[in-house]
Amino acid sequence: MIATLARKAVLPLLIALAGVAAAQVITPPPMKMGLWQEDVTIQMSGMPNGMTMPPRSVTEQSCMTSDTWKDSLRSMQQSRRQGQMNCSTSSIQQDAHHVTFDASCTTQQGMSTTIHVDMQFDNDENMHGTTSATMTGPNVPPGMAMHSTIKSKYLGADCGTVKPGTTAPSAGSGGPPA
Repeated sequence: MIATLARKAVLPLLIALAGVAAAQVITPPPMKMGLWQEDVTIQMSGMPNGMTMPPRSVTEQSCMTSDTWKDSLRSMQQSRRQGQMNCSTSSIQQDAHHVTFDASCTTQQGMSTTIHVDMQFDNDENMHGTTSATMTGPNVPPGMAMHSTIKSKYLGADCGTVKPGTTAPSAGSGGPPA
């Protein structure tokens, strides 16, 4: 399950987390709306039986619109209303070129995740950053953690076949690893 989560595109995850934080302080970053490509390298540690997983790279595209922010916030609020998760944010710092915050989420099933997000907005067409997450709970090995390095670039205003709020493998990337 955790490996499946790790294969998801990180930019939509950041947007969803920012949606949680947006209810408190964070405003949408100064980035162009349209088609974005995310290159994400994911490293996991604390796997069961001392197993190690080599870093995985995922290249995907997502369509960002002004409504994506509202939809992410609504989705997170709906999940919280339905009792599926309880999230809080702290240590929020943002300016025109940088956003960093911590988030803590728990689910009804007893899983807890602590996340640190640090993103640099190089300009309105490029950003990079990191996320770190530690997980605890039933069926989660002690010390399980995930670290992601993200590089995103704007490809253009036309999203083509990529629908807002979704991700798709980048052309020629072969998609996410199995």
